[in-house]
Amino acid sequence: MLMTTLLLIVSLAAGGDTLPTIPDIIHEEGQFVFTDGASTYQFYDDGTFFLEPASLCGRAVEGTWEWLDDNRVEIDGIWSWYNGISAVDDRRCMVIYMYLRSGETVESDILWRTGDTRLYDVYFTVEELQDRT
Repeated sequence: MLMTTLLLIVSLAAGGDTLPTIPDIIHEEGQFVFTDGASTYQFYDDGTFFLEPASLCGRAVEGTWEWLDDNRVEIDGIWSWYNGISAVDDRRCMVIYMYLRSGETVESDILWRTGDTRLYDVYFTVEELQDRT
């Protein structure tokens, strides 16, 4: 009886709302954007990618992205710096692992963000960074 009750409680807890997937969000909204507090990571449905600083200066990347598997994405782009000195052709490849922590959006005072951009609550790690120059 105890085992049946325990299984019922676990199945009820697990049977809640399921999170949308990041590919679903990109398909529905045309973009997926999250922040690490210093930068915004912007994935667009046409395969373009932008990383921009959250304030007046910081790192920036302009390039393309593609899925490697369900949670890993490869970004190939030109790295630069807003309001700072940058190499002319600093091409790098970055692989990140990411997943939604919740289906909720987060509030942030991002300088470059437009009013209709939703910032998602994401856990991510940079798994690889390679020079491609």
